[in-house]
Amino acid sequence: MLEAIKKQIPNLFTLGNLSCGVIAIILISDSQFERAAWFMVLASILDFFDGFMARLFKVSGEMGKQLDSLSDLVTFGVAPAFMLYVFGIHNHLGYEKFAFILLAIFSSYRLAKFNIDSRQSNSFIGVPTPITGIMVASWAFIRTSHPAVFETVFANGPAFVIFCIIISLLLISEIPLPALKIKKGPLKDYWQQLMLLGFSIISVIIFQWLAIPIIYCFYVLSSVIINFATNNKK
Repeated sequence: MLEAIKKQIPNLFTLGNLSCGVIAIILISDSQFERAAWFMVLASILDFFDGFMARLFKVSGEMGKQLDSLSDLVTFGVAPAFMLYVFGIHNHLGYEKFAFILLAIFSSYRLAKFNIDSRQSNSFIGVPTPITGIMVASWAFIRTSHPAVFETVFANGPAFVIFCIIISLLLISEIPLPALKIKKGPLKDYWQQLMLLGFSIISVIIFQWLAIPIIYCFYVLSSVIINFATNNKK
């Protein structure tokens, strides 16, 4: 009995992630963007802990893996895509606002691909769905803290479409990206993660909420540059 309960503990965190995503969608439909974003942040914490609990109790399995992907699709794929759509409505965009659907489509493709891609056990190929979802959610706060920057992206039809295309394609790109977890081992093996951490702290101090899209860009661009330099040395 206790063994059966122990096996379900990680799934409870995963279902908490899913529940936060559903609540976020409801809040977005009522234009409560910041509250929705906080639920997505909470979901990302639960998403971290479901894997942590699975490793702690040694109960990882195919069921948990599939459930995690389905939950991530709702919380970090559908919810942020819907947020983009409502942003488009609020900013009186025309047909451009329907570019939001790209994020949901490519998120589902990435999550399905991730489940069968053995290359992504210790690092990522393409930007993870939760990172993209949180980056999109951060615009709920940028909307009030940096309205001019927000309007540059979301009140301009072509800019909105380009934004949706870029973040969607990055999900399924072949760009190698470091995992954000630091496990046991010498710190020199995690110099890229530590560099990202230092950059993130400085960015948050200077730019507040705007730091999240900036960190997202640095995460991608620094990985591209590092991989290009590494490949040229070979």
